[in-house]
Amino acid sequence: MKPKILYSFLIISILSACRPDSVITEEIPVSIITEEISLPVKDDIELPPVAFAPDIELLRQQDDTSAIRMVALGGSFPSGSRNGGLYREGQITSIPELIAHQMQLQAFISPLFEKEQGNGSGYLIYDRKASLPSWKKVTNQTAIVSQMPLRLTPFKGTYVDNISWPEGPGTNSNPSNSYFYYPKGKEPYFSYLFRFYSDKGTNETPFHYFAYTIPQKTHLLLHFEDLDSWIGWACYTQNFNIQNRLHEGYFYPKSQFIRDYKKVGLKMVLYNMPDFLDFPYFHLYQASQLMPKNNTTGQALSDSTLLIPTDGIKKAFVSNKKSILLDEDVISADEAKQFRIIIKDVLNTNTTEYFAKLYNLPMVDMYSLYKTILAGKYYTEDGLFIDPSFPNGNFFSEDGIHPSAIGSAVIANETIKKINERYHTKIPLINVSQLAKRL
Repeated sequence: MKPKILYSFLIISILSACRPDSVITEEIPVSIITEEISLPVKDDIELPPVAFAPDIELLRQQDDTSAIRMVALGGSFPSGSRNGGLYREGQITSIPELIAHQMQLQAFISPLFEKEQGNGSGYLIYDRKASLPSWKKVTNQTAIVSQMPLRLTPFKGTYVDNISWPEGPGTNSNPSNSYFYYPKGKEPYFSYLFRFYSDKGTNETPFHYFAYTIPQKTHLLLHFEDLDSWIGWACYTQNFNIQNRLHEGYFYPKSQFIRDYKKVGLKMVLYNMPDFLDFPYFHLYQASQLMPKNNTTGQALSDSTLLIPTDGIKKAFVSNKKSILLDEDVISADEAKQFRIIIKDVLNTNTTEYFAKLYNLPMVDMYSLYKTILAGKYYTEDGLFIDPSFPNGNFFSEDGIHPSAIGSAVIANETIKKINERYHTKIPLINVSQLAKRL
């Protein structure tokens, strides 16, 4: 699963008669991105009114009269990544933005794209008319200044409270180390970071820098795990060295960060990692349907192999010729087993969950939450069924990975429950049914 452009080529045949009894077969490249389209930037959604005035005074320390401030730190979850991209609609309905609205904060600043460039990085629409799983890509009214290297228009504000970006803290500034592409081309993900922050302190791992630049007058921190990087590493197991990734240097900065800020009274919420190999993205193409064709070489297949939606996989499904499957096309059963152990035992039980217990911090159990949703057993407090099916459900966005606006509201409500329980606040939950009617 070496990260090259995930738009390889689909083979189809054109029959051209040279004489009545002969044909010439010609290969024509086609991508899992079936076409580029233009869609207008949507008007900003007006979030539903809160059910009652929140009481968040206990987030302050004694004798503190400053306006309550919340900061979010992390990757794709808090940034509002959605539909294979980052764009204004996703940012406005991101998890932290929804929570800030329910808290009725005086200000919560996300690095929003301007309305005129509200399609941001561009995003994906699942192609429901295609015979095999594929996407269309929205490419108009973006904030892209240049593609090679990727440069985006800068955020005009002076500071942000939502310190998050796709493949966020946990990676370093070398774009060759950005591994995850939803299906899209290779991009230096720090292009998103540099929209609202200079490159100061990001030559190595930016977490070390951002972790100690949280403003002093911050009262609540939402601390997310870095979903995209871990998905990328799962899709790139050929060059993944667990010993190099999961060493003391990976965990110590997070532990030190929690200790230091807990001492000064910062309230925190932690989030563990869902089992992302359960996500629809990894189940759009089934190995059991490809194996009977007996037309692949390279990576071995079994019923438990996870197929990544690449042009190579799509080519294998439509072609009768031999297709070479690369490491970037599949996650073997053994690789999936290894990463499920990493997620459950290492990242969750021995890290985030351990820190939550050690430092007495609330934790949103994303692992259990996603298992419940994917089992079709989750209803919101206002009675809305959260449908995990893809592409017609309401929890996942059109990339089959990131949550939709409804999914973000579900996670936001689970966060609010933890804040109220641990810090004795009274923050109303989002009426998800009302939100759904406004989308």
